[in-house]
Amino acid sequence: MHIIIFNTKGGVGKSTLCEYSSRQLQRLGYAVSVSNTDQQQHVNNIKNDGAQYHLYDTAGAFTEQNVKLLKAARNVDAKIIIPVCTGKNDAYEVDFVLEQLQAYGVKDKAWFVLSKTRANCLSTKLRRIELLGTGVPVAKWTLPLLEDFSEQRDTLRTCAEMNKFLNELVLL
Repeated sequence: MHIIIFNTKGGVGKSTLCEYSSRQLQRLGYAVSVSNTDQQQHVNNIKNDGAQYHLYDTAGAFTEQNVKLLKAARNVDAKIIIPVCTGKNDAYEVDFVLEQLQAYGVKDKAWFVLSKTRANCLSTKLRRIELLGTGVPVAKWTLPLLEDFSEQRDTLRTCAEMNKFLNELVLL
C-alpha cells in the first residue's frame, strides 16, 4: 500500500506523521519504504523494494514530483492522507487541494486527519464538521500536540497514538 501524506500548506504535520508512521510500522514488523519529496528533508528515506508499505512525505505544494506521485496513485492501492490544522489559513487550502485531487483522479483515495490540535476542543469539532461537508472521509483520530513528537521521542504515548492512527487508516 502507498501512503501519500499531502497538503499544499506547510507546518501541518506531514513530516511528523510520515516519520512516526514509518517507525511504528517497522516496530510492528512491517517492511517499509519512505520517499521524501519535501525540500526540507525532515524524514529519512528508506529504500526497500519488498516493502509492504510505501510512505511519502511531500512538499507543501504541487511540485512536479508531487504531481507525478498523485498521478501514479490512480493505478495502485493508495491512500492520500491530508493533515489539516484548525487555523483560518488551513481552511483556505482545503478546497484547492480537493479540486486538484479531483483533477488528478485521486480524490476518492483521500482522507483528512486533523493535526496539531486537541481532539475535543471546539475548533477541532467545527473543522471536523466543515471537512465532513466535502464528502472526503475524516479520521476520528487527531494528531495531538505532543512535545514527544517535536522532540523525536519514541515514548509509549507516541507509539500508542501512532497505533490509533495506523489501525484506523492504514492497517485495514
